[in-house]
Amino acid sequence: MKSIAQEAGVAVGTIYNYFKDKDDLLLSVFEDGIRVRMEFLEELGHTSLPIRDQIQHLLESHFAQIREQQELAELILYERFHRGSPLRERVQDLQKGIIDRIVEFIQTGVAEGWVRPCHPKVVAQALFDLVQTMTACWVFSSPDEEDDIFESAPGELADLIWMGLGNRSEERDG
Repeated sequence: MKSIAQEAGVAVGTIYNYFKDKDDLLLSVFEDGIRVRMEFLEELGHTSLPIRDQIQHLLESHFAQIREQQELAELILYERFHRGSPLRERVQDLQKGIIDRIVEFIQTGVAEGWVRPCHPKVVAQALFDLVQTMTACWVFSSPDEEDDIFESAPGELADLIWMGLGNRSEERDG
């Protein structure tokens, strides 16, 4: 907490006025990042962009935020998978909220006909894990690979997701 206080230019006691401990502070940072992503997702849903482009914009935003906060990305990955982490369950609960939102997005797509019929929960978890895996790939990549991953991942993943989820029945029937 000392280094955080120094970086923020405040006394350690000031931080404890807002957060009970380091875990509480980290959880607040995680929550803020998730809130920003959820707001961006909501805004995208109100645009006239094609769904495939919405997916790419969401991925571009995600990877840009990860790139800006590499240490936070590494910490989130650690907390999600480390069994002894005191924050693991809380991080997983926050991530479950993202997955639930993806489920809603998929259900809407199925109902409106732009997503093929599927099991929304299974697909949502797979999509979330796909993006998490690419984030981990970047975190553990060599510095000379980072730019290529960040430049390529949003478009490649958007195509992969859209080609797997898009409703192609009109193309087959026509």
